[in-house]
Amino acid sequence: MRSAMLTTLRRPWLISRSVFTQLARVAPPGHQLQMLFVTSLKLKELTFPPAYYAQTVIHVVSVEQEIVWLKLALFRSFTTMCRVSRSTARKEHLRMEQKQIFSSSVYNQIPPLSANYQWFVAQNLDAEDEKEVQIFYNVHDPLRHYRCRIPELLGKYVRGCFYGWVILSDHPRWSLWNPVTSKFINLPPLIHKQSDTNDDDIGYCCLSSPPDDPNSILLMTRTEKPHFVFCRLYPKKKKLRRWTEMSYAKHVKKVTGIDGFLQSLTCCDGKIYAYARASRLVVEISIVVKDTGVAINLLSLLKFPFPRLNHCNRLPYLVGSCKDLFSIFIDFDEVTEAIDNVHLFKLNMNYKTWEELEDLNDATISFEIGGYLYPEFHSPAITSDLGGYIHILGENGKIIYSYHVKDKTISSSSLPCLVGTSHVSAWAMLECKRLSEGDHKQEEDKNDKIVISKVKSDGFEFNGMTDESHLLNLSYDVLKMIMEFSVGIEYMNFRASCKLCHLAAPVIQWSNQTASKRLQLHAYSLISPWLMVIGKHTITFFDPMFGDKYFIKTPRELELISELEIRCSRYGWLLMGKSFRPLFFFNPFTSDTRELPLCPYLETFDFSAPPTSPDCMVVGFTSTNAWHVHIHFVGRESSWRKYALNFGNDDPYLYRFPAFHGGDVYALCNGKGVDVFKELGAGDPRWEWSSVLKVAPISCCTSKAQHFLVKCAHEYKCDQHLILVIVGEFGESVEVFKPNEDEGKWDKLDDIGRHVIYIGDKTSLCMEAKTPDMENKIYFPRFHSGKILVYSLETCKIHTFNGKNIHQNFGNLFGTIKHLPHNAWIEPSWS
Repeated sequence: MRSAMLTTLRRPWLISRSVFTQLARVAPPGHQLQMLFVTSLKLKELTFPPAYYAQTVIHVVSVEQEIVWLKLALFRSFTTMCRVSRSTARKEHLRMEQKQIFSSSVYNQIPPLSANYQWFVAQNLDAEDEKEVQIFYNVHDPLRHYRCRIPELLGKYVRGCFYGWVILSDHPRWSLWNPVTSKFINLPPLIHKQSDTNDDDIGYCCLSSPPDDPNSILLMTRTEKPHFVFCRLYPKKKKLRRWTEMSYAKHVKKVTGIDGFLQSLTCCDGKIYAYARASRLVVEISIVVKDTGVAINLLSLLKFPFPRLNHCNRLPYLVGSCKDLFSIFIDFDEVTEAIDNVHLFKLNMNYKTWEELEDLNDATISFEIGGYLYPEFHSPAITSDLGGYIHILGENGKIIYSYHVKDKTISSSSLPCLVGTSHVSAWAMLECKRLSEGDHKQEEDKNDKIVISKVKSDGFEFNGMTDESHLLNLSYDVLKMIMEFSVGIEYMNFRASCKLCHLAAPVIQWSNQTASKRLQLHAYSLISPWLMVIGKHTITFFDPMFGDKYFIKTPRELELISELEIRCSRYGWLLMGKSFRPLFFFNPFTSDTRELPLCPYLETFDFSAPPTSPDCMVVGFTSTNAWHVHIHFVGRESSWRKYALNFGNDDPYLYRFPAFHGGDVYALCNGKGVDVFKELGAGDPRWEWSSVLKVAPISCCTSKAQHFLVKCAHEYKCDQHLILVIVGEFGESVEVFKPNEDEGKWDKLDDIGRHVIYIGDKTSLCMEAKTPDMENKIYFPRFHSGKILVYSLETCKIHTFNGKNIHQNFGNLFGTIKHLPHNAWIEPSWS
């Protein structure tokens, strides 16, 4: 019996669980199919009942050499080929390195920080002198950190890092500190004119060049006046250092044509740039230093890019690195104020044009929401799997949101608490260079070689040391059978894995209809709605029950997906649209589209039936238009009906999560109570508008509460037609309520019986569970380790779930990821 061989595929490939199960049922004699996962040092084996069993010898690389994660293994009695993922081994190595960080001792100097991470430093400046400390940490393992008491940082805010120098402030004192050389530069006290009401309104700051440059200047802006404040550093003439204040108002008006403030001072390739927000113009700040003084002028560079804004709040940022200039836009949901989308652009200096980036590769960018902390661009000294992120500091310095540019996912991390205080006065980000005392080179593991040998299978001879690696040592007929169960990208990846797979998989002109037909024929899991994520090139469906992923090509209708917005999802159809264009229905399984008449922007929608039904009615609400309610009968009318609501002296109400119940429409009002629109489809004046409950139930959430109104499908004989789910932003609390209209209050539910709920940003679904394992659970559009998260009302915890068994348990949503911005729950439908 030969030992099983391990080889690495040049192209990642992972078969879905549904396909694997089908293969197990039809496996020919002499084959055994198993799935193996090696996580850290623990080996977990999931075995599917094969048609026949055969003894298998498994060889795993020694864990002392490398931690190996076997994504999938198909075993045969003679030889086996597996996909080995070394990226997990690299992450494990870095995590083991990070475990060395935590220490109960207090450092009195910058600790030996690994250059693999983007580091942050937290300060509790409100603490008593003897209790003041700094915490150095990173978002990839925030619980393990350095606790420091560095004299140079005591009582000072870290405002940024330039050319290896840290800018510190303790108003009115400003200073620069080099943590490598321990050099310290004290500047004169900064005191404004006595007529100023605020003596400490310094906003952005930037260092024009290293302090040893005789022309180096520390340039800052004021927040209450369009003024520069700067100090020439004079490295050899300390007595000449003094602060100078000048107005840039006329310069801005001359360059941009309108008044305004400058924001986001940043350095790039030895130059200083800023963003004039009022005119959306990027300007270069030209500084000319002479013996007689300093002259500052503004030069127009180009317009700031401005991706389409789908009626949300937006914050722009300008970020510079050594050679590149970036612009970042953070979009926030108008109601929940959660991050809804992130856009990243890089300036092409040659053509003076902005190019949207789809990947940051190994680099990271960090900045603070609504603050004046200088953004940091960090590029590690070695290739790292921890790059590609934009880290966004928010929530009063207690939360970091990490957006992965390539995957378009976002996660949140809770930062380490400071000892001795519950209040964090300031969090600051510091790009820590690799210090000489902590410098250590990380060499590639020389022991990660895997010995493999030749394999013969049905007349084909394969050599594992050649450029071609072969996933399976199976017969040609078995490979053809596997092809029949593969769909879309899964099929194409399989076909590209080796020569034998290439021969077994003929070229197919893939279309969404072809993929949908295979999904139907092979009984893919349809017992649960799927989470759909629409990308620029690919639509991905995630099956929450089994963790499978299915792919189809993004159709032509959705090619400009960045400009589109999912407005509602029901019955296997999406209601989509973009500003100033008609809404349309889209079925991703059939590629069928149905355009609706043009209507003004509406904030929230629902529809009563599939658009193929003669009873389909669409309802939309808005708080920004004179007509607050719009309804349209699909297939029966050529325009929208519109109605105005009388709010008295109140502002227009904001309605979310409308839900049909018979001929009535219920909606969450101002995130608190519930209003009902009786017989809305009957038309004026027969329909009535009234309040069901005016206030929201008292919640246990310690973070910002998010409310989701869910309609229970009445055909499942549910004893109530509405459910309100309240979730803390970070998942520390999940509560379920039903309206008690007779007593005018909300009743809390400890379980939802045979029902299952799917929470979504635009639409939430509630239905009868089709298997007992699905009952009494709430699914979130979030992932951990590739699995969708589910909250069990029985255990009152968040878990990952594989269809039958609960795996990991979580007390909150920290460290879990969510896809942005185009995702929705959808019930597979081919009609």
